[in-house]
Amino acid sequence: MSGFLATGAAASSALDDGISAYRHGEFEKSADILAPLAKSGDATAQYLLSCQTINGVGVTANEDAGWTLMEQASENNNPNASVVMARRLEAMGGDKDKIRGLYIAAAQKNNTQAMLWLALDALDRGDAAQAEAHLKQAWELGDPRAATLLANRFAKSDVDRLTYLRRAAQHGEMRAAAYLAEEARTVDDKAEAVGWCAIATGMPGHNEDVDWKTIGDAVEKNCGQFDKDLSPKDRAINRERVDHFLSEFFKNYEPWQPWRACAVPTSR
Repeated sequence: MSGFLATGAAASSALDDGISAYRHGEFEKSADILAPLAKSGDATAQYLLSCQTINGVGVTANEDAGWTLMEQASENNNPNASVVMARRLEAMGGDKDKIRGLYIAAAQKNNTQAMLWLALDALDRGDAAQAEAHLKQAWELGDPRAATLLANRFAKSDVDRLTYLRRAAQHGEMRAAAYLAEEARTVDDKAEAVGWCAIATGMPGHNEDVDWKTIGDAVEKNCGQFDKDLSPKDRAINRERVDHFLSEFFKNYEPWQPWRACAVPTSR
């Protein structure tokens, strides 16, 4: 038993080393570490090495071999590989049931990208209850895009909708901020309208390195329409309110990183 544990620990340590090399862009090193692990059936190693092999990063490009590795990773229940394979099949006009099966496998491993696809697929099929269930699960796992969809598709009241949108925006969901800018416009809250617009257009969070003139110019260019009808004096006052609104917003800002193909997994 002790020998088995030692072997398992060594494999785990090697995979961590491979992931670390991959994360830091040391792709020749990561390929050397991941190759034997992939050969032995480690799904994470197969997934990352397939990305390198398909794209020719740190190894000689070989799309056929890379896609074979990607398929093996998917069959070994790597959710990221399953999403990549599903997307590839979609691009190739593949069988919808097979595509759906790949997304289901990924969703069962808590991949929220897959859950969003399944939610939209359920809506297309007229299964609103299933769509809502997928979105709620994705939101519970922290995907703010799901909250935006819940707000616009399944909110039971205006308060419920705005709550979803505000929480989504707090995690960097710019579409939610855009909806909130329009909501603020309808109630003539010009400070929030400009503020949410600024967030929706990708304004960075407040920190010591912020170039305020650049930000101010960007806000004026992208969001000036929300308070253009004010007098110069009232507009200046409104912009002070905008700055206060943004300062409060960024105190609790926790941007969420969306799923990206071939990104280093955060957990296994």
